[in-house]
Amino acid sequence: MKKIIVAMTVLLSTSAFADRMVIQNPQDMKALTEMKSLTLKKSFTFNNNKYVVVEGMDAKSLKSVVKAEKVFRDMEIYLPKNDTQEVTAATGWHVDSLQYDKLPTPTRGSSVIVAVLDTGVDYNHNNLKPRMWTNKNEIPGNQIDDDGNGYVDDVHGYDFADKDADPMDGGSHGTHCAGIVAATKHATSNARGVAPHVKLMAVRLIGSQGKSFMTDAVEAIKYSVNNGAKILTNSWRLYSSWTRYWDQDASNMLKEAIAWAGEKDVIFVAAAGNERKNNDDRIDTVETEKIVPAGYTGLSHLFVVASSTTNEGVSGFTNYGVKSVAVAAPGSNIYSTIPNNRWRNMSGTSMATPLVAGALARGLSAGMSGSEAMANMKATVNKSDLWDAKVETGHINLVKYLK
Repeated sequence: MKKIIVAMTVLLSTSAFADRMVIQNPQDMKALTEMKSLTLKKSFTFNNNKYVVVEGMDAKSLKSVVKAEKVFRDMEIYLPKNDTQEVTAATGWHVDSLQYDKLPTPTRGSSVIVAVLDTGVDYNHNNLKPRMWTNKNEIPGNQIDDDGNGYVDDVHGYDFADKDADPMDGGSHGTHCAGIVAATKHATSNARGVAPHVKLMAVRLIGSQGKSFMTDAVEAIKYSVNNGAKILTNSWRLYSSWTRYWDQDASNMLKEAIAWAGEKDVIFVAAAGNERKNNDDRIDTVETEKIVPAGYTGLSHLFVVASSTTNEGVSGFTNYGVKSVAVAAPGSNIYSTIPNNRWRNMSGTSMATPLVAGALARGLSAGMSGSEAMANMKATVNKSDLWDAKVETGHINLVKYLK
C-alpha cells in the first residue's frame, strides 16, 4: 500500500515542494546535467518536444543560464476537496436511478480500456481484480522493459507520482472512482460499476500529499493513450488562484496533451469541481481566475461533468457552467470500492466523472466513435429547469443514450 493521503481540508502549502522548472527543448543537454546547482527530476519527450524537469533555481536565474525554447514552472495539480459525508444506508441508488438493469448487454464496455488518472487503484480488490487491464507484453518483476514502451514492469499501469511500476492506491479516491466505472456487484447491495466489461488501467497521478505536477499529468495522458486507453477519467484540477505563480506555458502544455489525445479520438472526462463555482467565469481565455482542465476551451474531446443527487437534483457542492460543463450525473453519496476489499459512500464531481466515463465506454462498445458517444450522450439527456441554468445539456439518461 502506498502512503495514505491526508484529507484536504485546506489547500496544502505550495512550499511543500521546491520550485520545479520545465526546460523545453534545451540546446545543450550535457551542459545542463553538469550544472551542480540543479537537480534533474526527470526528462521525457512528447509531441516532438523534449521536456527536462529540474529543481534548484528560480525561473529568472534558470532562464539566464540555459539555452532552450522555453523555461517555465511545473505547476501543481490537486484532488478536489470531496464532500465525503456518509449516509447510514449502503445502497447503490444511482444504479436504480439510471436503470442499469435495463441497459443492453452488448454495451457493457467489452474491449474498451478506461484509464483512471487518480491516486492509484487497489488492483487486488476482489470487486476490481477481474476488471484490471494487464499489459500482456510485460513480464512481471523481471526489471526489464519487455515491451519497450519506456516503463519497466508496468503490468497494470504506472505510478507517475513515485516514478515506479506499482500504481497501488495511496488513499482511497482512485479505487472508489475505479469501482464506479467497473466494479462487480457488491455482496449485499445493488451497487456496481456502470460498465462491467471494461478494462481498468491504473494510472497513479496524485501522490501522497494529495497533489502532483502538470508534467506528471502530461506523461500520464501519453502513457494511457499509447497503451490503448480510449477514455481517461480525471477527478483533479487547479485554480490559477491556488498557485503562487500561474504559468501559461505549463497550462498550454497540459492543454496540448488533451488535444493530442482527442486527435486520436480519446475522450478526456473531467470533474467540474466541488467549490460551487460557475466555471463559465473561469475558462482559460479569461484574465481573472481560471480552472484547468475543466475550463479549457476549444477541445473537441474534453467532456466536463457536474454532480447530481437523487431525483436528478443539483448537488450542493457542484461547480457548473452552461458553456463549459457538458452534462450532470449522480455524484452524491455514491457507494463504491475502497482498498482492502471494502466499500464506502463518497460524494463529489469526482464520483460523477468516472460514472460518465464508464457510460461513454458502453457507447464505444456499441460501435460509436468517441465523438459520437459524446454527442449521443448530450443529445439524450433529461432536460429540466434545474439543469438548464447549470450545464450545457442536462442530466444523463443511459437508457435513451444506449437505445
